[in-house]
Amino acid sequence: MSGSANIPVTSVSLLREITGNPSSVRWQEMYDRYRRPMAAFVASRFPSLDPEDVIQETMFALSARLGEWRYSPDDKGHFRNYLMGILKHKATDALKRRARDAKTKSAVKTLAETAHEDGDAELDELRKNALEVAVGRLMADDGVNETHKSVFRCVVFGREPPSEVAARFGVSRANVDQIKSRLTSRLKETVAKLMAV
Repeated sequence: MSGSANIPVTSVSLLREITGNPSSVRWQEMYDRYRRPMAAFVASRFPSLDPEDVIQETMFALSARLGEWRYSPDDKGHFRNYLMGILKHKATDALKRRARDAKTKSAVKTLAETAHEDGDAELDELRKNALEVAVGRLMADDGVNETHKSVFRCVVFGREPPSEVAARFGVSRANVDQIKSRLTSRLKETVAKLMAV
């Protein structure tokens, strides 16, 4: 793994001290010890990301996981590999989030342009902002089936053929159309309420 020679030797005593103890003062030592090699890894493998953001997410995930993890290099491999695995996973997640956000913004722009009814630029901007809020609320709504959200994202945001989306998610083509229609209606209702305020 790139830069692994620069990763410090694992301190077993440090690991023992912080395991299951998220408030330990030695977390700062852990951060200081591994920050530079983690930053170098992110910079070399994921240059478009802010290393500090990814490192913070990694340290948060590590504190949550260490309660269950036991240091056993012979059985589980070296801690540095475990840590860099979390770092890589978090960086990949960040790229996926960025791609999703870009698709959402593109879809909002497209939907706003489609909804353009007159030449009032201020009104168009209000519609666009309301639609952005509505999409955010819809995607954050725990009451909406996650599979339905994914189908909607693929068909509306990703502009993928409905038949391909149906096959990928194991649903009928008619079901894809129903999901698109139902969630589009919800978006329109939310936008109408926001515009009426």
